[in-house]
This record gives sequence, C-alpha cells and structure tokens, in this order.
Amino acid sequence: MHVKKLVCTVLLFSGISIGGNVSAQDAGKTRNYLYEEYKQKGSDAAFKNIVQWREQRYKSIMAQIAALPAASKAILLKEADKNLSFSWPSLPATLYLQYRDNGNRVNFENAQFERRKVLAALVAGELVEGKGKYIPQIVNGLWLILEESTWVLPAHIGAQKAGSDLPDPEEPVVDLFAGETAATLSWAQFLLHDQLDKFSPVVNKRITYELQHRIVEPYLKRTDFWWMGWAGRSVNNWNIWINTNVLQTALLGINETDTRNKVIEKTIRSADNFVNGYPDDGGCDEGPTYWGHAGGKLIEFIDLLNSASAHQLSWSNNELIHRIGAYIYKMHVDSSRFVNFADASASTIPPPHTVYLYGAAFHDPLLVSFAAYLSRLESPDTNRVKTPSLAFFVYNVELRNALLSAKAAAPYTAENWLPDLQVLSLRSEAGVSKGLFFAAQGGHNAESHNHNDVGNFVLYMDGKPAIIDVGVGTYTKQTFSADRYKLWFMQSQWHNCPTINGVQQRDGRQFQATAVQYSRNKLSMDIAAAYPEAAMVQAWKRTFTFNPAKTSLQLSEAYQLKDWKEPFLLHFMTSLDTDTHTPGRILLKGGTADLLMTYDPALFEATAEQQEIKDSRLSPVWGDHVTRISLKARKQALTGKHSVEFVMRRK
Repeated sequence: MHVKKLVCTVLLFSGISIGGNVSAQDAGKTRNYLYEEYKQKGSDAAFKNIVQWREQRYKSIMAQIAALPAASKAILLKEADKNLSFSWPSLPATLYLQYRDNGNRVNFENAQFERRKVLAALVAGELVEGKGKYIPQIVNGLWLILEESTWVLPAHIGAQKAGSDLPDPEEPVVDLFAGETAATLSWAQFLLHDQLDKFSPVVNKRITYELQHRIVEPYLKRTDFWWMGWAGRSVNNWNIWINTNVLQTALLGINETDTRNKVIEKTIRSADNFVNGYPDDGGCDEGPTYWGHAGGKLIEFIDLLNSASAHQLSWSNNELIHRIGAYIYKMHVDSSRFVNFADASASTIPPPHTVYLYGAAFHDPLLVSFAAYLSRLESPDTNRVKTPSLAFFVYNVELRNALLSAKAAAPYTAENWLPDLQVLSLRSEAGVSKGLFFAAQGGHNAESHNHNDVGNFVLYMDGKPAIIDVGVGTYTKQTFSADRYKLWFMQSQWHNCPTINGVQQRDGRQFQATAVQYSRNKLSMDIAAAYPEAAMVQAWKRTFTFNPAKTSLQLSEAYQLKDWKEPFLLHFMTSLDTDTHTPGRILLKGGTADLLMTYDPALFEATAEQQEIKDSRLSPVWGDHVTRISLKARKQALTGKHSVEFVMRRK
C-alpha cells in the first residue's frame, strides 16, 4: 500500500486542532441559505422517500461498476487481491499516546488511515467481482475498526474533558476522522449489506450500534463542539467536512425516520454557520489545499441534499456558493501548482469530483473543464478508478464518464481579485500557463491555518515557481499550539515580507493590512499594522505593479519609522539557483526562463542563504533546500522609498 502518500494527503486536511491560535472566515453574515431553502421546500417532507432514494442510488452505483471497462476492473481486483493477505496494523495505547508524550501524530495516523484505505480497496474489489471472495477480509477490517476505542485522532481527543490522553469511553467526541470513519462504515454497510448479513448478521448490527453510539447520539445531544458553530467560535473546514459525513451516515444508514430527520435538519443548521462565515467574494482563507475539504465538502453536502430530496432542494441560483466553487480555478497556477498562502501546499490536486459537482450544479463550463483537467492530472491512466476512500470511490465511479467526456482545460484566467479575502492573482497572458504569474495577499494574521504573512506574494514563470511561499511542514503537536510561530515556515522572515527594526509580524486579528486597494494591475496596501509596537513603524506602504506586456513586476515601498534601531530587511524566498554577485542585480535561474531582480545598490546590500529542508511534507515540493534572499538597508533614515523590479527573461 502507498500509505505514506495517503497520510500526507489526509494530513493536509487534519485541520485546526485544540489549542491552536487560528480562527476562520470572519465575515459572519447571517444568510442561512441552506436552512431557508430547506424550510421553503417542505423541511422533513422533502426527505420522505429516502427508502426509494437508497434503492435507486444502489442500483445506479452497481450498474456503473458493472459497466466499467475490463481494464478498470482488473486494476481494482489486483489491488483487492494484494490485500487479501494484508496484516492489519495494531493500534496500541502507547501508539495513541505518542502525541501526548512527544508530539508525534504521524505514527498513529499512518496505521489508522491504512486500515481504512485497505478496507476501501477490498470493498471496491468485492463490488466488482461480487462472489464473496473478499468478504472475510472485509469483515476483518470492519471488525477492527468497530473495536477501536475511538475513531478520533490523538491530536483531536483533547476536546474531551480528560484532555489529550486515552479516549474516555463515557464521552464520545466527534472530530474530522470520527466523521470520516462513520461515512466509510455507512458506505460499506450500504453497498454490501446483504453480503455482510450472509457472513454474519452481527456485523451489520454492530455497525449500526457503533454509529449510533459514537456519532448519532453525541451529534444530536451536543451543541458545544466548536466546529458546529454554536460555541461562540468561528468555524472552518471542520464544520462542513464533519456535517457532510454525518449527513451521509444519516441518509445511508439511519432507518428510524424521526432520528434521521433530526440529524438532517441539524446538519443543515450547523452547515449554515460555515456558509455564513464566508466572504461575499467566495474566497477560502484556508487556501486551495484545504478548499477540497471546505468548499469541496460544501458541494458534496448540497449534492446529497439535492439528490435525497428528489431535487426539491436546490441552490443552483446562489451566486455566493457558485463563487465558493470558482475560487479554486482562480488560485490555479499550472498543473498541480496553486497559490499556497497559509497552510496550503504549493503542489496539490483538489478532488476533481467536487469541482465537477460545482460545474454541473451551476452550469459552469469553466468548472466542468477544470474538473476534467484535474481528473487527468490525478490519474493519467484513465482506466484507473481511485479508491482513497469509499465515498470518493463512489463519486469516481458515478462521475467517471462525465469527466472523461468533458473537455480537459484549465481556465488560466488573467485577473482574479477577491476584495474580501484581499487576495489577487494575475497572469501575463490569459488562457495559457506560459509567461509570468503573480499573486499577493493583504488580509490579517488570524486567518484559518494562518502564517504571519501579510503582504506576501509569489511569482511563477511558465507555471514554475520562482518567488515562493514555502508552505507548511508535517503537522505535529507544536503546529497547533502556543509555539506555532516558533516554526520557521510560519514566520514573516521566511515569507516575502520585511523585517523592520529587527521585528517580525505578529499573529492576531489586529495585525493586518490597511488601506488595501486594487485597480488595473496595481495592488497597494499599508502593512505597518501587521507588526507589533516594537517594530516602531508608522507606515509601510507596499505597492505591486504588474506589467503583462513586459512580464515584469515592480514592488515599490514607502515607509515611515517612529525610531531606527537596526537596518530593515526585505526578504524573498526562492527555490531557484541564485546569483547575487553583481550589486543591484540578482539572477534566479529557471528552466525555460530566468528571473532578474534589480534594486538600488546604494540603498541595499544583498545576501542569500540556504534553508535546509528535511521535512517529509516540504521536501517533495522543494527538494532539500530553499533560498532566502535578503536586501539589507544601508541607511538609517526614518522615512524613505525604494523599489525592486522582477523581470522574466526567456533563455
């Protein structure tokens, strides 16, 4: 099994943990689009035909699995066969407690995620072959998961009164991966109910019992889980991700009508807290990597409600939800490269099915084509039907033909300004990846999965990184603790931001950009407020002027200091080989083009230093090091102006 790849993927979304100093979108408008539609279309009555919906959904899924090409079936069966002799990993108490004792969260997650990944592959194989060959091993996996003391990750168990310790059996907690596990079990039971009953009627009985005890009862009973949105705290991807999985559990497996309806209604009311927190521009402050489990989960949630209500509930005219979907292509650079402010990775592939669902719901050809593009990118072998989870496997089967028949194309839009999120992306030529791509942000330093990076920007040449945002390393206990900003890649000095009077930016909502304005390829902001009082900065106006015709960017700054303590530094991060030998000129050597940085050598002294990278999450993106270029001010003036120009030069 390619477990390491799975774990890296899932960890990207393991989200905000208890004790982290991060918040979410803070627009906070009471729109309640989801619940208003639910009420207008009959509330519980809209879901009166769930039994028929289940029958139709099951028949449709099985018919599409049967219609898969022989090559696709062979790949799925080969993967299932490989796991017939799989030795299921143990999850001892000492492994669970590693997070508490030394901060390591990966070792337990590797083993827990592997169980679910293998189960999905086995279920897919059984659905393809249908002869019971894989059922005993499927039951082995199910039984082990059902016997787990908790489905909650060690990094999230701190929500219980006992804190970050072994899970308290008297206090079931619902976190991201309790929800994921619930959806996995619900799909396994839904798709293989009769086969499991034939093997042992206790299996289905146990699945139903554990889902009721671990998910349904605490979900209905409690309103104090922070992610629900009623505990006085902003929500992020946790809200819609968990609510989507709980909704799947209800629709697929809860047979008691009143209980099912209560769960459906509560998921809708809770999910509204997620939508209410979104800015009008549809921007995701968690970044494109998290979008798949933020905006991406929202469209799954809506699709489930639409389908299970016999299409009575629909949000296809809701422009905010449409913009939440369109955000993902606005942040696309090229291939798997996306703008990666905050904890997002510079290389990611959003779930193609989620992008397609947006395109289909809003009749948006750009999103449909982009979904097909991402699908080819994710699986160049079109015969391969991926099984990262059972829910994703179902979507991949159901949407396979639609994605294959759609034209695969990235929109490569030339200009995208999100005024609420204060994020801009521009490219020198629309419709293609070649040329210069630029993105920058204003914002504040309390965004979800925040880095201290107000005023940060990136540059790409022909779709390849030049001036970069490093991203975030492998999650540990420190990542979401009071020591978060001791991690180097969280700090403003390791982003494309100034260090003023020896002082970096601080985290917190008050540390923000002000006077943010954008017009015709020019973005300006004052980033002085992003720094604490110790920086002694009155004003620091940063202006980006993008010139598509010249494939250039000019960074101009005007500053006013209250006092001078030491020279300020302008930092620029790059993954390219760097030549700083010529005063006033810095050459970044790319593949198809070089990036020439020019500055006034009378004002600055340039240095370059390498930062070693050993982190398993960062090294696949950047290799064994990145380079920080620093321009050190030569003068002690309290006021001044300067500029740095970046020009793309083809070889």
